[in-house]
Amino acid sequence: MASASRGRLLSFVLLFLFTWPSSQQGTDTLTTDNSVVTNPPLTNAPTDPPVVVTSQAPLPTTAVPTDATELPENTDLGPCICDLTVNGCDVNCCCDPDCTTDDRNTFSECIEDTNVVDERLCIQSDIIFLENTPETVDTSNPSLFCIVTDNFEERNYYTIPQTVETVERFEELTDQYGDTSYAAPPYQNETYADFYKSGDAIYTIYESLSLGVVGLPAPLHTSECEDGNPASYLYNEGTECVRRISNLQDQCQGDPALSALSYYTGFKIVTTPSFLQDFSPPDPRLVNMTETPTVRPTPTTDPNTTNIPIPTTFPDNDSLYDSLELLEITVREPVLCESTLGVHIPCNFDGGDVPTPEYNSTSGICEYILKEVNYYITHNGTNGIMDAEVQLVLGSHSMDGLSLTQFFSTSFIKFDEVDVFERSGNPGYVIGEPLMAGNLVQLAEPDGIIKKSIELGNDRNNWLTIVKGTADGTCVTDADSRTPVTFGEDVRSGCTIRVSYENVSNICEFIQASALNALTGQMPEYVAMFGNSAVEVVGDWVPIIVDDLLGLPSSPSSGTCINMVMALHIEVLYANVGSLANPQAKVIGVRYNYAEGKILKYHCSGAYCQVGADSLTQSFEVASSVGFVETSNYPEAVLAERPSFDSKLPNDFFYPFTFGSSTRLQLDVRLLYVLICCYVVVYVQSWDIRL
Repeated sequence: MASASRGRLLSFVLLFLFTWPSSQQGTDTLTTDNSVVTNPPLTNAPTDPPVVVTSQAPLPTTAVPTDATELPENTDLGPCICDLTVNGCDVNCCCDPDCTTDDRNTFSECIEDTNVVDERLCIQSDIIFLENTPETVDTSNPSLFCIVTDNFEERNYYTIPQTVETVERFEELTDQYGDTSYAAPPYQNETYADFYKSGDAIYTIYESLSLGVVGLPAPLHTSECEDGNPASYLYNEGTECVRRISNLQDQCQGDPALSALSYYTGFKIVTTPSFLQDFSPPDPRLVNMTETPTVRPTPTTDPNTTNIPIPTTFPDNDSLYDSLELLEITVREPVLCESTLGVHIPCNFDGGDVPTPEYNSTSGICEYILKEVNYYITHNGTNGIMDAEVQLVLGSHSMDGLSLTQFFSTSFIKFDEVDVFERSGNPGYVIGEPLMAGNLVQLAEPDGIIKKSIELGNDRNNWLTIVKGTADGTCVTDADSRTPVTFGEDVRSGCTIRVSYENVSNICEFIQASALNALTGQMPEYVAMFGNSAVEVVGDWVPIIVDDLLGLPSSPSSGTCINMVMALHIEVLYANVGSLANPQAKVIGVRYNYAEGKILKYHCSGAYCQVGADSLTQSFEVASSVGFVETSNYPEAVLAERPSFDSKLPNDFFYPFTFGSSTRLQLDVRLLYVLICCYVVVYVQSWDIRL
């Protein structure tokens, strides 16, 4: 009875639990998909559909391992290093277990680098150019002194390192094994030496007494100018970069990088850095700032120098800027202007002052914009800089969105040096130096003797040149603006000639003449064999071989020119001479190889060839290239013949079976008879034993 009562009570409780939620108003019901359904209250008011709120079931959790995976010692850990895709076949990975036989049949090669470690040391390595199977080739070469078994297996495996968890251990390993680091060096207070050394930045003082350096804008990550690049003391350098012009009207007069005045006015050069040892420059300030900077004495001196008394007071700012230790940069006359054809001509400004850029709103041209800056610095060794000049080239710019190309250079001159000539090698050519080229001249001596020599230009960048294009792609006609040919550097350069349809067939000869003029320029006759060849020794100069032009240009139909030579390839043959450890490059031949005549045809595209398009121009490329070919004859190793061994036995090698002198040996019959008897006795005894 008690058991039945307890069963009825349990059934009642379960029935109550299952029916209780439905009797409540505004309660939630748990569904089988772990969602909670909110039931509305039981009233006569209109009800909204039930809102389902999804509750995410808890995910199963596993204990995360805290210890690193233990690596087995003396084991090859990477049997298939090309298997990089999980559950996928990697192409050309023959050891990938995810690759089927059909997959491997489609592979062109097996890229896994299998390194088989064998305990045998009698292995001769063979070079296998292509192995399309996972098998390895084991070539053994046993010999008399071959080690067959290696009992020291550890020598074939790396030791397993421990994970670095402290800064001290990290620094210990980097100090022990580290080499080159790209980390930024720790900041150090700048100190000033007693004099400039090669490669040092050249200091400047601005009117605001702010400290700066002479800049040499250069391309950094892109072709755009990076103005933070400093000029290096005693290093002749030249850089070329571009300025992006997005709004010519605003940038013409508002961008200081386009004004020539920014590169020689508003600052002075510090002739020697010792001047800065007693001068602490203020924070950088613009020249036009009205705030007067304060000059603070440096509290310490350089411990490597003698004790120099530090002045407690400095003169006022005007007298400091006018110090004799500061040098102004003067403008070298004449200032040059670049014409639309790329020719440099004197500007002849009124009053001699260099103007700032001016924007002509009528023509949309920015005039007197900076094109070139060339610094010429005269120095006297440890005594510092004595003079500084700048040569400027100005021009015009006429288009938004078209980049402006600028050129910057520095040249250093020793004040007491005269007739300085910079060679291209001593004796062999140095890579990157211009090829020495000139023309043969004959001079009559007073005694009637004709003396021959090579006439070499003063500008080394104009000795041997190739065509160069302007900013808009047209060919430069100025001989001083062409690209120099430098030793060991293959290069291709080109420009364009623009011709309209109505002129193509009428001026074929003129187009050909313009192209040849752009290709050859002032073509020299001879090239120096060595980088230090003397102009008086004509035999050390090789004549340039010039190919003949085949045929003449003509126009068989409208808009077409045939047999047009539009390309030139300069081939330079050279060979290394002298010691193999210190080879010297010698030029043995130069050739001007003109390309075959081509057809220039006016192409119909877009607006071209439409009515009224006769005056539209099309561009035709004129290209020059330079190639250097090495023809060095390397010495052949001469090996002596393998020595022959004359093996001889000593004269008494067969003693006591023979006797006689050193030159004649005779068989001892008596000893031979004794030996035969002994043999017979031994044989008979052995026979008796067997019986």
